[in-house]
Amino acid sequence: MTRRVAVFSPFANIWEHAYPEALLSAGLRDTGWDVTFLRCDGAFAVHCVAMSASSVTEFASENTRAAVCSACRKRRDLVDREFGFDSTLIESFIDDTMAAQIDAIVSVATPESWTELEVDGVPLGRFAAYEMWLNNKLVSTTLPDELWPVYLGQLHNTVTAFLGGLAFLDSTTPEAVYVYNDHYSVNHGFVAAAKMRGIPAYSIHAGWHMVRRAESMSMMKSDYTMADIFRSTGWKRYRDLPLSSADIALVAEHFDGLWEGSSAFAYSSALEGTSATTLRERLSIDPSKKVLLAAMSSEDELMGVQLIGIDPKSESQESLFADQFEWVAHLMKFAAAHPETHIVLRLHPRMFPNKRELKLSPVVDGIMKLRDSAPSNVTFNVPADNIGIYDLVQIVDVLLNFRSSVGAELMAMGIPVVVPANASFYTYPDDLNRVGHSTTEYDALILDAVNDGWSIENARRAFRWYGFLFARVAVGFSESVSSRPIAARPKKPGVKLWLWKKMVYVIIHYGPLVRERLSLRRKNLPPSTTALFADVLDAKLDTVSDSTLWPDSTATLAQETDDLERFFRTVLESKWAAVTENDSLAGRVRACVPPAPQK
Repeated sequence: MTRRVAVFSPFANIWEHAYPEALLSAGLRDTGWDVTFLRCDGAFAVHCVAMSASSVTEFASENTRAAVCSACRKRRDLVDREFGFDSTLIESFIDDTMAAQIDAIVSVATPESWTELEVDGVPLGRFAAYEMWLNNKLVSTTLPDELWPVYLGQLHNTVTAFLGGLAFLDSTTPEAVYVYNDHYSVNHGFVAAAKMRGIPAYSIHAGWHMVRRAESMSMMKSDYTMADIFRSTGWKRYRDLPLSSADIALVAEHFDGLWEGSSAFAYSSALEGTSATTLRERLSIDPSKKVLLAAMSSEDELMGVQLIGIDPKSESQESLFADQFEWVAHLMKFAAAHPETHIVLRLHPRMFPNKRELKLSPVVDGIMKLRDSAPSNVTFNVPADNIGIYDLVQIVDVLLNFRSSVGAELMAMGIPVVVPANASFYTYPDDLNRVGHSTTEYDALILDAVNDGWSIENARRAFRWYGFLFARVAVGFSESVSSRPIAARPKKPGVKLWLWKKMVYVIIHYGPLVRERLSLRRKNLPPSTTALFADVLDAKLDTVSDSTLWPDSTATLAQETDDLERFFRTVLESKWAAVTENDSLAGRVRACVPPAPQK
């Protein structure tokens, strides 16, 4: 019996997404699934994710946006031709009656009521705002006047994907569907259509590895969140098993990518090897003080997923603080009560113009106003200081985290991490941290962490999480995909980055598809890789990490410890070679990690 899976794929111009998606789809076809694609021929030309990926904004001219559509068609047709996919266009399902229905729905939206707009009980009004929300770093549902036409365009796209998707699904009746990132507004609309028809829907996405991001792929049920991953049977099993040497090497490679800062997904600047003494001088921190780094996260990202109803939530955790601002206010009191410490309050780089987004978050002013009344042992650290977090770690004794992914990163360096109980902690498993459920407990945990200091056990817990994330939640495609961050890409916003994006735009939209044709020379996935994804669809699993096809680890605790120590020795000899102070992170690691055994 033929089983059919439908793929909604309107953004072929993003080759880093479209090619791995095509490899996966071809592999599933080889396992017996009949794969049908639903594509676009300009239906979302008002503005779409493919345009954002090409640095084309919602306010670009019609001709500029049309150029993206033209390039997208070229890559769409290339993929369909080379892989022999059965592909149809969403436009073929939108007749005059449906077009009028779409216009009528959009016309109902008002600046006061858009968040309440639903179609057949589906909150398409909220779904439509997702990319616009993130692109403009919004923190309020009161939309600026200049963004209202942009929103209406995205609403039109989202309703089109929903109603056109319903018609497509009724005609093809697949057993399952998947999209590349179900957060995107039109993808969310299509997935909602599938769920309305009772069809299992999945979201695929590149992995989280900073170097091999585009060379890996995850698959999980639509709306399955990181909080669900933390509760999954796969993670509960993996976290108690020693990592293999290969997985530790994979995690180490991720940190090499982070420290280089070439990826567009690395917000902090590249590691420079700045000494601890220099860092303390630049931040006016007394050498006798224990340094607590308080890492803020970007509010608009959390509010974006809350807006569309897919924010990860703890099933048992209640938040100690209402939000980051209440947390920061408490830290000010802690600093005043503990003059032997010095808090560095680091505002997230995403709050400021950076190499991905060029807007300033509206929350920055509110945070910076606290500077005037802050105790003398509190320093505000902003991107203009030109101190990357991977250099800053050299003077950090304890990380005070609220929700930032940097918590797992610094824990992997052996630094203790303390967090307040947070129902919306979704960046990594919060049980890796020391969690305070009351202000008294929280303050006591901070002081305990200061006393305990560096530990390889901190690193072990974080490394196991990263190993699971990189080698189980995502599946490696490196045998068939070669897509690494380009070191030549400018690492900071400015004229150079602007020129770089313009050059890339010209190559992508007017070039002869050389990169794409070279990629297609390796257009097969290993059967063992494809089998993992087929297992998700066949067994209706939540995520690929739950597959029983993964091999068992044979690593031992002793070998894992040896590998972790070898990792730190390598970093000491390379990235941290110039940091010689005993009270630096490098100094603490040198004191704790034994030298390499003599051969």
